[in-house]
Amino acid sequence: MQNHFSTVEEALTHLMNGGYIILADDESRENEGDLVALGQDITASTVYEMLNEANGLMCVPVSKKIADRLGFTPMVEHSTDPNQTPFTITTDGTYEATGVTTGVSAFDRAATIRQIAKSTATATDFNHPGHIQPLSAQERGLRDRNGHTEASIDLAYLAGKAPVTVIIEVLKEDGKMARRDSLFELAHRANVPFITINQIISYMDEKGIDYAAQLATVNA
Repeated sequence: MQNHFSTVEEALTHLMNGGYIILADDESRENEGDLVALGQDITASTVYEMLNEANGLMCVPVSKKIADRLGFTPMVEHSTDPNQTPFTITTDGTYEATGVTTGVSAFDRAATIRQIAKSTATATDFNHPGHIQPLSAQERGLRDRNGHTEASIDLAYLAGKAPVTVIIEVLKEDGKMARRDSLFELAHRANVPFITINQIISYMDEKGIDYAAQLATVNA
């Protein structure tokens, strides 16, 4: 069974090929793992598989620029979340812009997420509330906040894709949060890369990347 972490390069390749990865945070923080996929070209089958494998809350991290442009405002004015998870108002794509109907199917969720990732999308393309839970990432990503939201957006920038991702916490079959051993088992069974947030930070340090959002300007 797999008992070692993948490399960031392996994770990026898998993401760019349309797959999802497992991403764990620090053992001294939440010590949890999320499945992560890129939002730009997400498919209904990937959404459905992530829901089935993880069973947690599916969220869609976006860059602050996208959140501002699409009118994804904070869910509450004064958050008391101990980890300051940046929840915004929930959303669905409009039927006119995306073909979304009820919003809850894997097909509707994927359509909404892809619309969020489009550079031409506008606030009028979305209804509120809905079945997609956006999260607004800090502008400097992991340099500002050490969380799955920022880590996944940094991965999107490193992959050269739109800063929109899909994340969902992994639960064990008994309903408890999956930790390292369980996450290694899932990585082996699903044949997907498994990395940590600290690996992403080290990777950017080694590449001399101040913060990953800079890459969007460099590659524009």
